[in-house]
Amino acid sequence: MINRLLTGGLARAIMILGLIFFALYGIIAVVLGKTGYGNSEAVTAAIMGYLFIVGIAALWLYERRRLRRPGPVAEEFLGTSREVAEMVGAPVKVTIPSIPDVGKGAGQLTVEAFISGPDGSGEATVVLARIAKGFQVLGADLDVAGAKRSVTGGYSPGG
Repeated sequence: MINRLLTGGLARAIMILGLIFFALYGIIAVVLGKTGYGNSEAVTAAIMGYLFIVGIAALWLYERRRLRRPGPVAEEFLGTSREVAEMVGAPVKVTIPSIPDVGKGAGQLTVEAFISGPDGSGEATVVLARIAKGFQVLGADLDVAGAKRSVTGGYSPGG
């Protein structure tokens, strides 16, 4: 569920989280106000504000940890690439059957993936470089129904 929330990026996830907390605050404040508690809105606002900040921190930590793994980085790159969308159509569905073992330190890694969309399906080979903040895409080779195409990299998730 958290992965689905983060598909639009961390800023979108924070906005959705804010809307959820605002709606919950409204419901709780109305219910407590009807029961006659004097400071119910202030207490509810303080608690919801604190929980919202904790929620933002949790989302940020989860996203940071997720982007330190090669699978999600390759999946995000292929899912957002204009070249991939041109070959298979949008939206692009990416399936990674197995992720190779990742060692420590700098290095290079290859991730095999299946891509599909409304206009076709095929295979992709994504080459990643391990850097201090996680992984950076160096490039990808696409093969869709015999048509081959190379996609340049330089993609770093989260910035």
